[in-house]
Order: sequence, then structure tokens, then C-alpha cells
Amino acid sequence: MKQDLMQEKHPDAELAISRWSELKTTRAHHEQDWEDIARLIRPQRANFSVTMQRNKASTKILSSAPVMANTNLASGLYGTLTNPANRWMGFSVPQGTVDDSSAVKRWLDVVTTRVLASFQPSMSPFYSAAIQLFTDLTAFGNAAQYDEVNQGEQRIMDVTLSLAEVCFEIDAYGRVSEVVRKFELMPEAAVGMFGADRVPPKVLEQAQQHKRELGTYYHHVRRNVNLRKGRIGPEGKRFSSVYAAEMGATLLRRSGYDEMPFHAPRWEVESGQVYGTGPAHVALASARMNNLMSDAVLRAGQRAADPTILAPDRDGFPLNGRIAPGQVVYGGTDQRGQPLLRPIDTTSQTGLTVELQAQVQEEIRDAFQWTLMNMAGRTGMTATEVVQIQEEKMRLMAPFTGRVQEEFLHPKAMRRFNLLWRNGQLPPPPPEAEGVPLEVTYTSQAARAQKSAEGASVMRLLADLGPLAQVNPAYMDRVNPDETMEILQEAYGAPAKVLRSRDEMAALQAERAEQQQMAEAMQMMQGGASAAKDAAAAAGAMLPDGMAESGAE
Repeated sequence: MKQDLMQEKHPDAELAISRWSELKTTRAHHEQDWEDIARLIRPQRANFSVTMQRNKASTKILSSAPVMANTNLASGLYGTLTNPANRWMGFSVPQGTVDDSSAVKRWLDVVTTRVLASFQPSMSPFYSAAIQLFTDLTAFGNAAQYDEVNQGEQRIMDVTLSLAEVCFEIDAYGRVSEVVRKFELMPEAAVGMFGADRVPPKVLEQAQQHKRELGTYYHHVRRNVNLRKGRIGPEGKRFSSVYAAEMGATLLRRSGYDEMPFHAPRWEVESGQVYGTGPAHVALASARMNNLMSDAVLRAGQRAADPTILAPDRDGFPLNGRIAPGQVVYGGTDQRGQPLLRPIDTTSQTGLTVELQAQVQEEIRDAFQWTLMNMAGRTGMTATEVVQIQEEKMRLMAPFTGRVQEEFLHPKAMRRFNLLWRNGQLPPPPPEAEGVPLEVTYTSQAARAQKSAEGASVMRLLADLGPLAQVNPAYMDRVNPDETMEILQEAYGAPAKVLRSRDEMAALQAERAEQQQMAEAMQMMQGGASAAKDAAAAAGAMLPDGMAESGAE
């Protein structure tokens, strides 16, 4: 790709830096809540503002309940949407085009297998990045991931980014149209990423001296307003890409992408809003109370276990004195045996606070769908009950998983397909499928649960028709076997290759009918020969005695 020479005070570099400041300012009201969420629920993420950086070292959470609830929900999404043990996605063509062609189905299966293989650890860190994305999504209601082909390592790099280093903008349809990433690199890392002839001279000097001074860099991706279709290089790409160094507003690299490499799924968002909200926003008030209650319970427990001692004077109890088990305290009683030393509070009770805290933690778990997502410890359930609970769970989560599929999994799968196609890793489609649009289908546990209602209704209908068909077979004549099989195959998530195409099934049925007709004809011929033989034998038995069959007139 064409690149400009290194240039300071470059307009594109200055634009990247200024756009970061502008986009960061517009989301400042979100960052106030994100700071508390990072502190109480997602402590691995932070640094949204200077205030957060200053308070991070001095503020520690005192309860793991919110963290565990968030992790539980994120793990449930990972297992139901992108479980690496399952074929959680696939490709199809619109119904009514060439979806019944066996050649097209085989090609779609091959394409799906290769695209899924590109997500495996040998090709990409997608699955380790996915759990980070789901954990950010359920906490902040937003997440960010970036992917790009690393030609040197022959891998596709999927990286989940902290919201602290990514700002994005959406278009009129709610799609990510512009992203600015602000990140830091050591001098040697910057030289390794951009090249010795691309970084500012001072950075190169720092790298040669092995200095450990972080530098600030920007990656600005936006729609190419000067798109020239058919052109080779950045001008012919739908999205322009600029890497810039804050030092001297230096342009380091200019390139482009055919698809947006950044993905920014949101949990729940209102129309026209750039950033969304997540379950942690619902649980935030309870998480604050839970942390305060944990602090109160700990302090009350400390007072009960190590109470303050009241002494009459310093002579009776030494200054800063300590009472240890088994120790003798002289002067601790008066002449009548009354104790002169006693704790300030011997009736401290924490039961009420603990009970209230348990209620608050239950509210946190409810916000993160704890009961819905967690089936561990439940006993006595049949396999049917487990399946029904799982299906109900997925139906209730459908509004949120649908957005994840729309804003993350679908563009991720299509971009991965295009990357493999451009690099010659996918076979060409059959002639009948050329020019037909490709669609992403979801075969994960969540998708199957959402479609299972249709399959269950078909099975209930067939079960009810059974007794009626025994009275009148015309009831079963109304059932279309092909449609029934295809609905059940899609509802249960079975691979498409287990079913023959309708053309193959029609040929098989015609062959079977022909064989049946031949068998019936043979049976009729055999029956006719047997009848003729029996008739001849009967006629011979009726002739007069002494008259031969051949000479009778």
C-alpha cells in the first residue's frame, strides 16, 4: 500500500489527534459511571480519566460478589455464542435462490469449516479476546475489538481493546464509521512496528539507547471520503487508516481497509446514542452499597474481635499496652474484685448489616442474570427439564444476544470471509452460486434455542396428527415431508450435509417407485404363470379316462 514519507505537522496526523480530543469530550458523562464500574465490577479496566488514575492506587474493592456476577454472565455468553467446541456460525444463501443445490451446500460447508478454522488459536487469538470482549460488554455496556492480518507471522490478530484507549463514532444507521485509538509504545516497540525510517528521529535515538520512555501514538480509521473505486492503494479502500505519533504530530503510516477493522458491540442502546449501557449500570447502585457494607462489616467485626479497652489511668494499663490470651494484667481489678479494664463495646452485632448486604448482593446477581445463567448445584432435574430451562434462558437473552450478533459476530464473520478470500484461502463457488449474496447464520446454543420453538411446534403437530391419521390417513397427506425435515434440521442445528437435496430426493423416490413397479409387474407375472399352471392342472383332471391331453378333440 502506498505510504507517505514521514512528515511532522502533517494534516492527517493533526486530524487524528484532534478527533481523539473531540470524541473523548463527547463521552465524558459516560466515563463517570465507567470509573465506578471499573473500580467495583471490572477492576482489570481503568484509566478513563486523570481522576481515575489518581484514585486507582488508593481505592480497593472489599467484595468480590459484583466481579463474580459479571464474570458469570460473560462466561455464559461466551459458551452460548462462540463456544469453540461447536460450529457456532455458518454461511448460507437467501432462500429461493440456489439454496437447494447440493454443490452449493457442499461449498458452504467447506467455507464455514475454513472460516471457523481461522478463529482457532493456531491462526488467531480470537477466543481469548472474545471472553475479554464479553466481560467488558456486560460491565460497561460497550466493548471494542480490532483485527488485522499480520503478514510476518501469517496470522490474523484479534485484539480486545480497553475503552480507555478507543473512541468511536456511528453513522445514521448506528454502524461504527470512525474510530480513534490512542495507545503507548516503548521506543523499540515503535521502531519494530513502523520501521526505523518511519519514526521521529528522537524515538529512533531512544530505541538505539534502549531507553524506557513511553510515547503516545494514534490510529485513526474513518470512511474514505475520497474513495476511488478500482484504484490500487489507500484511495481505493472504503476506509482510510492513519497512524500518527503525538511527538511533532508526525504521520507514520497511511493505508486503508476494505472493511471496518474495529468492532464495537453494545449491550443496550437508545436510538441515536453512540454508547450503550449494560447490566453493570443496573447493578451499580447496589455495588456501591455492597462495598460500603463490606467496609462496615469488616470494621464492626474488627471492633468485636479486638475491642478498645477502657482503663482508669496509665498506671493501671501501660500506654499502648496489649492484652494477649493467657497474659496476667496486674492492677486490672480493685480491692473488691471489680474489673478496672473493660472493652468499650462488648455487644457489637453485625447480623443486621450482613443480612442487608446479602439482599444487596442478590440484587447484583439478579442484574447479571445469575439465576438465569447459572445451573450449577441444581439436582433432581431430568434431561428434558434442563433443555427447557436452557431454551427459556436463551429466549429471555435473545434481545441482547441479537445485538451482539448484529454488531459483532456478523461483521466479524464477513470480514474474516473477505480476508481469507482475498488471500486465496477459500475455494471458488459453484457456477450457479456466482453473484448470489452470502448470509451469516448462527448455529450456536443461543441461536438453536431461539429457533427451537418452531421445531417443537412441528413435533407437537406430528404427535397430535398420529392418532387422527389412524382414523383417516388423509390427515398425514397434508404434511410436506421436505419442509418438515428442513425446519427440524434448522431448529436442531444439524449440518446441512446430513440431508439430501430435493432433487436428489426426487430422483431417489423415482428410482424407488420404478423398482416398486418392476417388483409388482414381476409379482403379477409370477401370479399369472401360477394361475395358468393351476388352470391347466385343473383342466387335465376333468378329461375322460384313457384320453390324452394332446389327442383330445
